[in-house]
Amino acid sequence: MSADEVARVFAIDDKVERLKAATDGVAQAQQTINELTRIRRAVIRDLHAEGWTFARIGAAAGLSRARIHQVSTQGPVPEGLFFGHGPLTIVTPEVRSTTRAAPLVGAPDATAPHRLEELLRELGFSVTVERFLPGRALDLERDGLIILGGPELSPSLRYLTAADPRLRRTIARAGRVRRGIEDRAARRVYRPGGTEPYDIAYLARLHRPDSHGTVLLIDGLHPPGSLGAIRLLATRLATLHERAGTHPFSAVVGVRYDRNTGEPLEADLLTPIYRHER
Repeated sequence: MSADEVARVFAIDDKVERLKAATDGVAQAQQTINELTRIRRAVIRDLHAEGWTFARIGAAAGLSRARIHQVSTQGPVPEGLFFGHGPLTIVTPEVRSTTRAAPLVGAPDATAPHRLEELLRELGFSVTVERFLPGRALDLERDGLIILGGPELSPSLRYLTAADPRLRRTIARAGRVRRGIEDRAARRVYRPGGTEPYDIAYLARLHRPDSHGTVLLIDGLHPPGSLGAIRLLATRLATLHERAGTHPFSAVVGVRYDRNTGEPLEADLLTPIYRHER
């Protein structure tokens, strides 16, 4: 918040409105501090990995060695940059549950948006959750989008995933529709099911239609898959960030889950992190 904006808040006559404006300003300032702290930690980590000593980094930054060492271990973790920077928006389908309604194909577990929101807030992000009606087009030309759901839910998502150069959806009809994910170059198709409760999920950062940014997509082929992908983000974010950075990528996640609760027990990558070149 600039000095002019602070002066504007100070000049508000109504005390309640002044309190609200000051509270909003503090929240915005804290978000900025979180983002800059994350970037600073990431740069210190990268320089140290390249062989720079803390003393040298401190001298370059105008800080003492002790202060550099201190700030390198405090605040939001650097791997949070996997999600980008700035406010984030989780976009998830509006699921209207009725006793007679069939499960919505491509929809995440009902608890997935809340769990993802919790993870992102723990990482220091400002987060909002936005819901959309299945079958409608989505506005994907916005920064900070994370979408929960599959291409069956919107023509916008079908267009988005069709541009993946490595992984694509497959459907086999053998009595009932079985959704899968094909690794084109490896000539292998991954499907859920087996002798124990098992699902897969598509995790990708894809180019936006306007080519001015990316969208992060989390799509479990069944509800447990979405929870498993979020579990992977929570437990192996540093690895994912190391391999994907902030580049577009896609991967398949395997999820073993509890038959009774649908809770993920294990989640791991079934494919490498395929970085997309453009």
